[in-house]
Amino acid sequence: MEDKEIDTWLGKDLPKYKVLTNTVVNIVESLLNGNKIDYLTITGRTKTTESIKEKIQRKSYNTPETQMTDLSGIRIIAYFESDVDEISKIIEKSFCIDKQNSLSKDSLLAADQMGYRSIHYVCDLGNNRTTLPEFNDLNGMKFEFQIRTVLQHAWAELAHDRNYKFSGKLPKEIERKIYLYAGMLEIADKGFDEISSQMNEYVKDFNSRTNKGDYNIEINSISLEEYIEKWANSNNFELREYLNRPKSDFSDLICELDQMGVRTILELMKIIPDNYSEAAKKLNYSTTIHGVIRDWMLVHDYKKYHDEVTFDWHGFSSTAMFSELLTPDRMSEFYEIYKDHDFLDDDE
Repeated sequence: MEDKEIDTWLGKDLPKYKVLTNTVVNIVESLLNGNKIDYLTITGRTKTTESIKEKIQRKSYNTPETQMTDLSGIRIIAYFESDVDEISKIIEKSFCIDKQNSLSKDSLLAADQMGYRSIHYVCDLGNNRTTLPEFNDLNGMKFEFQIRTVLQHAWAELAHDRNYKFSGKLPKEIERKIYLYAGMLEIADKGFDEISSQMNEYVKDFNSRTNKGDYNIEINSISLEEYIEKWANSNNFELREYLNRPKSDFSDLICELDQMGVRTILELMKIIPDNYSEAAKKLNYSTTIHGVIRDWMLVHDYKKYHDEVTFDWHGFSSTAMFSELLTPDRMSEFYEIYKDHDFLDDDE
């Protein structure tokens, strides 16, 4: 194909590929979020005119409009190998796969090659989607998916970036070390996936035990979150989302509970005020997991909390809530103890 023909082709189709890239990114985000699959990033790129011409020359393509399937590329970085498997199933079910040009994880590297491949799919949107007016112009246009774990992506960036010193033919001793560390990285990837599966099994076991009435379970980040969410659902209590911290970062809260002598879910249940959920509904009150549990500890024994617990926070979720839960005498005493800790809400 002559340069003039290439320019004509790209002038007509490259804008469509840019639309295709953005369209597929949006579709995949919707699919993964809808299936509650966690991922690190979903990114899309459309090749530039310069990179397309370079590849045509390097590969000696005669009909690049059919031979090039990666003008539009979407990369999905997942956390674990099991997530990659789930994402792959969704891709295979949701798009039309060009199996001849796709590479699954079954296509393994040779024993003496470094690292391990990510999964590649060459796809189009499929007949069902392109019958819709908004996708009609994208009918038959190919794009490429690349699916990796975080560690696979890290290795690919180190080993395959042409500007980085790990690429190319290296001295044998250095190359041997790279094989070794690449293997260790692959083992770590599988290990983290096993840990993720083990955590899922822990949740299942927790729910099985608590459904049978067994709450004598140690408090940790998993059991604490599972129990509080279960309690909130059964009591129709709204839990607020966190704004500036990881959802499951409960290390400070677990430390406070330990200093209060609360080390199992059963012991936690014993300090819940009898009328807590009723008072919350009356006041249309909601708070986070931290707020709920600190409410319980303070109402249960605010003197012990003040004297024995090391805490690094100020203010309280709602003074109105404490007014509902404490008698007037206890409320007055509570105020005297905590008046130096920004006790009052801004509007009270």
